Amino acid sequence: MSSSVISDQMDVESSSAFSPAEPVVDGAFVSKHNLSAEAYQGFKECADTLLSGKVPQNEQLQFLQRTLQICENVILNFEDEKQHLMSDVLLVWAMKQQKLSIATLHTQQLHYKELDLINLQFEYFGELLQQTLSGLDYLKQYYPNVGFEEIHVKVRNLAHYFLYYSIIVSRQPPSVIVKCGEAENHRRSRFWFNTEIRILGGSAFGIDTNNENSNVNCYLITDETAKQLLNNAYLDIFESEEFCIEPSTAAFQKKDARGIKAKFDDMKVAKKVQLRRDSVATKRYCLCYNIQLQTNCGIELVGKKILEIPILKGAAPKQNFPNVNWYNRELPEAEPPEFELVSLPFAVLVGPKADVEAKLFLERSFADLVRHPLSDIPTHVSCAEMADALEMKFQAIIETPQKNTDGPSVVQPRKFAMQTKQHLVMRMKPNQQGFLPLDNFMKQKKSTAAAATDGDWKLVPFYDWFFKLAEIVNKYLYSMWYDGLIFGFCSKEDAENILRCIPRSVLLVRFSDIEYAKIKISVKSRTGEIRHHWYEHADLNSRSLTSELLTNHKFADVDLIYPDIDLEVALGGRDKPRVRLPRNLAPDEIYFDNQGAAT
Repeated sequence: MSSSVISDQMDVESSSAFSPAEPVVDGAFVSKHNLSAEAYQGFKECADTLLSGKVPQNEQLQFLQRTLQICENVILNFEDEKQHLMSDVLLVWAMKQQKLSIATLHTQQLHYKELDLINLQFEYFGELLQQTLSGLDYLKQYYPNVGFEEIHVKVRNLAHYFLYYSIIVSRQPPSVIVKCGEAENHRRSRFWFNTEIRILGGSAFGIDTNNENSNVNCYLITDETAKQLLNNAYLDIFESEEFCIEPSTAAFQKKDARGIKAKFDDMKVAKKVQLRRDSVATKRYCLCYNIQLQTNCGIELVGKKILEIPILKGAAPKQNFPNVNWYNRELPEAEPPEFELVSLPFAVLVGPKADVEAKLFLERSFADLVRHPLSDIPTHVSCAEMADALEMKFQAIIETPQKNTDGPSVVQPRKFAMQTKQHLVMRMKPNQQGFLPLDNFMKQKKSTAAAATDGDWKLVPFYDWFFKLAEIVNKYLYSMWYDGLIFGFCSKEDAENILRCIPRSVLLVRFSDIEYAKIKISVKSRTGEIRHHWYEHADLNSRSLTSELLTNHKFADVDLIYPDIDLEVALGGRDKPRVRLPRNLAPDEIYFDNQGAAT
């Protein structure tokens, strides 16, 4: 497939992975909520009239029938608004959360802040539900056996399901957790993480006031147990036999008007027994949260919830949804449905294992885990999707603290240029339809790779080459990368074409496309000659690239770093050779007078 077609496709499809748009007014929600509020207002006026006793006895039956019809209209509008909140708002947010879980903390934090607006939308809708339930409580009490009992059950079920889906894992665990000390590969030695449970829009039902300081229990379970929970919400769960999770308990807290949260900070995975790396590398794990919540309207939410959001437009509250156990059966009001709240799956490794991390990267980026928990990774993805995922993963590796004692870094990441995205996807060989086989990421060997220590050529898969370059930037080239001094992913031919367009002497720092873990310096001299120098990552251990560019005579005649950055200004200036100046031999008249006296 031609690079121009790929570029056009990515221009259309690629979204900004690192700068999510500022929250904007949800016009669809405003429209649907106004319709719901208008329908509720009609119901309220009828209810107030009935409860005031102003309806004449001979007109009462007709008025009751009209009120019941208005109630049915209220339910239709509530269903429409609920489905918008679940399918078009929360589902979209959760699917994006999954994809961004491989990104930098800065990117994840921007996305997390969008929950404030979503929480406000849930609060508006929750108020209408609660007020409608309250009105129906009075109507079924003062006008029994005319139909308000059935309407009350429908609205109560709707509220129950709304509250069920308002409980979310607002902060997910990373895709790979490594239980080890200072590993040889520094970026995988940090294994702590944070997760969080958040309840959206429960204030009208008293969830925040009734459940503050109540505990949430967390269990580490295998994906096999998670699959059983999908089919049986009442399954007794047991923690993973290999690991345990700490801390295992957190309390719901309300510190502001943005909902109630239970934060699990500095979570760690601890080994119960001595393990071999391969014994756990093929397994996946989930965090399961056990919750019990009370409301002020008698609805109780008890058990273990799995985050799966209904996506069927206009579905009735009792319609079946896939993999949601309690949607598929009628429950008496006295028996609240149990539910499961399970995190996205992740791997726990004893020591680094790059191929497992690569597979989990693909799963978080492309599998449909929100709508279909524990589903498989697709075989093909679009070039735009892969380019955005590679961008986020590269920046996340760069921002990973090098030691597990270092604090997290929350820095706005540097974006990939469109040329970089196009270059990377073309190296993975998209098909004629513009889709990339994901096997090319895991199994495709680079045509040639860096020489091993014995002088032989070693072939590596794409993910190994890509991850290694990100690690090199993280450890040796962090400042230069963020200062824009490293061009990055670029072929030798493209580098030469770029340099020919610059009239002055210039160098370009790029990553080798062919040789594993090498940094290339492409230089155009003042005479117009183009040459290429290379450095292995081991070379940067003893001498920084900045010092090399300033002191090595190979770069002495270079004026600029591509595109037009003054090399000496950017790197701090070259050391000038010391020249011995002659002493000042300009004596005055007194000097000559003294010379005569001396002789």
